[in-house]
Amino acid sequence: MAKKTIKKIRSGFFDRGLSLTKIAVKSSSSIAANSMKNIFSDKDTKHSSFQALLEAQAKLLANELGHLKGSLMKVGQMMALYGEHFFPKEVVKALKALNEDSPPLDWEAIAPIIQKRLSPEQMELLEIDRDALAAASMGQVHKATIKQTGEVICLKIQYPGVSKAIDNDIKALKSMLTMLKVIPKNSSGFEDMLSEVRTMLRHEVDYERELSYTDVMYGLLKDDSRFVVPKTYPQFSSKKLIATSFEEGVGIDSKEVDSLNQDRKHQLAESYAFLFLAELFDYGLMQTDPHFGNYKIRIDQNGKQDQIILLDFGAIRKFPKTFLHDYKSMLKGIFYNRREESINAATKVGYLAPDDSEKLHDQFWKLTQLVIEPWLHKDDPRANQSLLSRKGHYLWAHSDLPSRVTKMGAEYALTFKMRPPPKEVVFLDRKIGGVFIVLKTLEAQFDGHQLMKSFLEN
Repeated sequence: MAKKTIKKIRSGFFDRGLSLTKIAVKSSSSIAANSMKNIFSDKDTKHSSFQALLEAQAKLLANELGHLKGSLMKVGQMMALYGEHFFPKEVVKALKALNEDSPPLDWEAIAPIIQKRLSPEQMELLEIDRDALAAASMGQVHKATIKQTGEVICLKIQYPGVSKAIDNDIKALKSMLTMLKVIPKNSSGFEDMLSEVRTMLRHEVDYERELSYTDVMYGLLKDDSRFVVPKTYPQFSSKKLIATSFEEGVGIDSKEVDSLNQDRKHQLAESYAFLFLAELFDYGLMQTDPHFGNYKIRIDQNGKQDQIILLDFGAIRKFPKTFLHDYKSMLKGIFYNRREESINAATKVGYLAPDDSEKLHDQFWKLTQLVIEPWLHKDDPRANQSLLSRKGHYLWAHSDLPSRVTKMGAEYALTFKMRPPPKEVVFLDRKIGGVFIVLKTLEAQFDGHQLMKSFLEN
């Protein structure tokens, strides 16, 4: 069955603005009608009626973002990550429904774009597949063969107008959320989040930056047989097109990976966890987009060394040394159950403020005791014995930790009016959530305590 494709992207400012204007008109009329309908209603009726209206408007907004592609869709996805700090649950639920997978442009639409990105001489050297290998909100990927050598490569093509639309898209979406009356009155934290989102989006459309970081990660991991980083082809790359080697593999959640024996899945999971900690503590560079499409598994037919293929380094985040030092100190305090050490470091990181009450410190400490759960030694009194194997390894597949953390975090926010997290951890926390999902998918069981300890003590 052929993949669904689209004829064109509404990349122009007028087209995208018109789409949001339609939402604004519908929303304004709905809000006005709702106010008139409930003018004589009691408080509870007004509240439930507005909740239903808000949910409908949020779904309308999310649906339109999903069709617009580009940064509007991406901003919606990113806002969903920290929406609970700013938006009603109806809006968060709708934004989380946005899916990164989207139909590609058909060949007749993408071919002229490729021809603009590559010179006639470069085009002559390549045989490009007409069907897209993958598509997302900011661009799509096509396989190609270098005629002279037979090498198979991937061409990642940025959609037209994506980079120019970022600022206007963010402003338009902010206006929409303001009109829906869901942006908090004290919006400094919200503005910080928007600033971080804007920076990350600019990074993701900077293909020269991505090409450079792909080479950096290739250099860091080329001697580690557990990982594969694609080779870059600068001779076929430009500001809005990246050429890399095509790396054959299957998805983390594929039936082929699921059918591997437990030891091989545990090995893959531990490798993935190792990479996450190495990126954070050794490299100071982290690929912060945990989307499954950014990873493939190359299964060794001899069963000796399955490999993780790493794709797409547009969302690389470089962390300041001072932040990494303080963040590591905070984790060490939590890991070794040293409360004061953790509280002091958390204040430097920005999770806490110098004038916060002891009660707020208590609540923060309780939350950290949940977060550290998978990395505790089996004999630690804090260890969740119901989620440990006979070897004392954490049973990621059976864990409901994210829901417990979310529940306590929500109570924390409501009780103490928790401030938004420091901007440095917006996408770090995004990656941590992705790590949990990957390890859960791989039904991971490994010595997490020893792995974490090896990095904290380094």
